[in-house]
Amino acid sequence: MRAQQGFGLLEVSLALALGLLLLVAGGHVLVSAHQSWQLQHASARLQEDARLVLQRLAQDLRMTGMFGCLHLEDDDYRAPGAALAFAKPLRITHDAEGRLLSLELVGGQLAGESGKPDWMLVTDCSTWAQVRDKDHAPGSHELIFPIRRQVYRLEGDRLLMTGGGRTAALIEQVRDMRVARGHVGEYERLQVQLTLFDPLQRIEQRYDMHVTLRNRMPHP
Repeated sequence: MRAQQGFGLLEVSLALALGLLLLVAGGHVLVSAHQSWQLQHASARLQEDARLVLQRLAQDLRMTGMFGCLHLEDDDYRAPGAALAFAKPLRITHDAEGRLLSLELVGGQLAGESGKPDWMLVTDCSTWAQVRDKDHAPGSHELIFPIRRQVYRLEGDRLLMTGGGRTAALIEQVRDMRVARGHVGEYERLQVQLTLFDPLQRIEQRYDMHVTLRNRMPHP
């Protein structure tokens, strides 16, 4: 009768060592895959946040300087402060290093936007136009263009927007934002650079946007 043979201590030790190596390798793969997923998720979130903010800003920029269909004269302004605001519908202030402090825009209010406008442009689009205060009630045969002042400004790592009587935080985790003026032919073009960061994943991404303004701006 042949004696029954089993695994020796050496074989068992080798099997355990190989099993541990496989477990460690599998753990590294899982950790690496999880870290890669976290980075991709953070990057996608930053990209989506930047897309929404820049899209909103582009809409406001294209409405800047939209003051109806007639040229306004000095005696057309019937609301206090309107003439000065309309004279410079685009104001940009930076700090000493070029980082945006505030971006002030005056122009037509976007359709469907909540909040009251700052002024009402009342006109027949033919012979006359007047800038009234926001509470003006339109009469018969009057066209009304609501005009709003929008102010974007950086406070720490937050981009805030003030308009329509309220202030809201559009986005956080802003590392830097810069706005530069230029020209394309007769029209003004703005270059916007927005840099966002994620402190947990330690990633930083910069997004660039160029917007050609529809309305001619006075010289700064």
